[in-house]
Amino acid sequence: MAILNLNLELYSGSTNFNSVSEYKMIYDNYYKPLVSFLYANPDFSFSFYFSGPEFEYIKKKNPEFLEILKKLVDRKQVELIGGGFYNPVFPLLFPMDRSGQVDLLSTAIRKATGKRPRGVCLCASAWDPSLVTSFETCGMEYVELDSSLISKDKNLFLPIVMADRGKSIKILPVHNDFIPNENEEPSDLLLRIKKAVEKVSKNDTLNPDADRCATVILHKHQIEPLLKNKWLEKFLIEIKENYSDSIKLNLPAVSVKNSTAFIQSYIHAGISADIAKWAKLPFQECEVKDSSVNIYDFMQTYKRSQALYNRMIFVSLLVNQCHGDKMRKKTAREYLWAAQCGDAYVCKASGILVNSQERQNAYRKLTDAEKLVRECEEFKESISSFDYNCDGFKEYVCRMDKYNACINLKGGSIFELDVMKDSGNYADNMSRVMPMDKCNDNYDKGLFVDHLFEKDQYENYINGRPCKNGVFSGNVYKEVSFSSTKHEILLETNSKFPDLNQTINLKKKYIVTTNGIMVQYIIKNTSPIALKAKFVVESNFAQTCFNKDSFSSYKIEVVNDNQVENKTPDNLEFMRNVDAFQIVDSDNNVVFTFEPNETANLVTYPIVFMRKKTDSTDLEPAGRTLSISLAWDVDLAAGMEMEKTINLAIVPGKKRK
Repeated sequence: MAILNLNLELYSGSTNFNSVSEYKMIYDNYYKPLVSFLYANPDFSFSFYFSGPEFEYIKKKNPEFLEILKKLVDRKQVELIGGGFYNPVFPLLFPMDRSGQVDLLSTAIRKATGKRPRGVCLCASAWDPSLVTSFETCGMEYVELDSSLISKDKNLFLPIVMADRGKSIKILPVHNDFIPNENEEPSDLLLRIKKAVEKVSKNDTLNPDADRCATVILHKHQIEPLLKNKWLEKFLIEIKENYSDSIKLNLPAVSVKNSTAFIQSYIHAGISADIAKWAKLPFQECEVKDSSVNIYDFMQTYKRSQALYNRMIFVSLLVNQCHGDKMRKKTAREYLWAAQCGDAYVCKASGILVNSQERQNAYRKLTDAEKLVRECEEFKESISSFDYNCDGFKEYVCRMDKYNACINLKGGSIFELDVMKDSGNYADNMSRVMPMDKCNDNYDKGLFVDHLFEKDQYENYINGRPCKNGVFSGNVYKEVSFSSTKHEILLETNSKFPDLNQTINLKKKYIVTTNGIMVQYIIKNTSPIALKAKFVVESNFAQTCFNKDSFSSYKIEVVNDNQVENKTPDNLEFMRNVDAFQIVDSDNNVVFTFEPNETANLVTYPIVFMRKKTDSTDLEPAGRTLSISLAWDVDLAAGMEMEKTINLAIVPGKKRK
């Protein structure tokens, strides 16, 4: 066998949303001891991928580290890998944002070390053939890509060349199977690597004498025990003493430059095998036998990631079409790039399957970007109707001075609510699933979700127990009328009440104003017999701040018989004859006031969604939602109807009673 160039790399997995204390922990526990080891062992080649915010933190807080890093780069022992400044999922971005993110990180690295990066590290190995042109345009020479995306007959431990529309780029396969197993000795790992490469090389009749290369990317949780147990020192000694004629530690750029053989291959869209196995079914690990799973499959499985992507694309269009103040537009684009951080859209290989905190942080950045776009031009309140989330149904996008709201025909509810301040998306709600949450909701939680319950199901509902769907919550509503000038949307749906198979018609009108939203309901019994039921309107407020372990950021104030009562959102509460109530988000200083036209029963309870990590079976809190419902008795004779109205006022910046 010829020489195997072994490229080792550290990918910290930190995001632009990490706190200063988290960055400091990563620096103290991983970067500092690793670079100290490298400085003392000149024969040990190593590469790093830093996200832009992480790199800027080190530059500001530990400039001496960058000086040492620069020396290691100058003596060709260390390589800094490029990519997106905010470590985005590249296939989800417009070409302008792709090149902008790459150039921003490349510039930061070049200014600090004097050398620009030559290669790209991808978040979750999310790949798309169109990236060839984007990266080649940015002057990149190679891309690191999970070996699971490459067919076995092309995976010969040689750099791959992929061409697309006259452009080409080299691809270095990343071999996760070469990551040291727990308690695996260096000698055992090197023998395992050598045997795997020899097995493939013997069958490569076209390049029998070519040097091979293998790239291994370690995450911080994987390199920590190697540093503590002095495993790297033993690894270097083992190579020198027993493998000096067959294995050489090298850098990715050098391996590509010195390669005398390349494999031509067209690689279809895909994603890392560690993530792909979770993309088939929600929160269930599935076997993936090929590389057909891509980032879009993942997002279609996890609706909250898809919702954030839809919002990001919408804001991207606003920024790209913006005219006026160039400085504001430039800053808006920077906020947009920060919101494209990959951890908000796809789970980490060793993290929890739902990234509620990262998503809310991304929503805040998108709101900041939109606010600046509005300041560039004369903003006019508007309601538009189009397929906002590309699901085949049109949605209603309400862009008001104080907030944005998106209304869906599926369920007829508000599925996105962004207050125009740093508050995130209040409608970023998950749904409960078996077995992790002990029940299934079977409908998408949002604001103004409609239910019609039988008596026993209503009792389960108000006590927080699992119950069957209300007959409207899973319906697809149809548009009766829409007026963009009057800001009015009239929807309608029909259902059968399961008790006596009675037919019911529900008309639902949204009237959108600067200060809030009024929703008018008309329920009509279209069956020949009397209808007795409970009509419930449910609104769910997702937790947008995660600096607390409970719902203490939300306060509930209820007006009952002209008396104001303060209720805790941490427990189930049931109140009769409520005149009005308000939810106070004390962290973001936003107040939501609900005023029904008639007194109603009010039930509030918190929901904590439990999910497991990708590398563990233990359940952990992955998100929180405050569920609040207004309920009325329905007693309608055949052909009769009743009307209910709820007025929601949104007051950012001050408290209203």
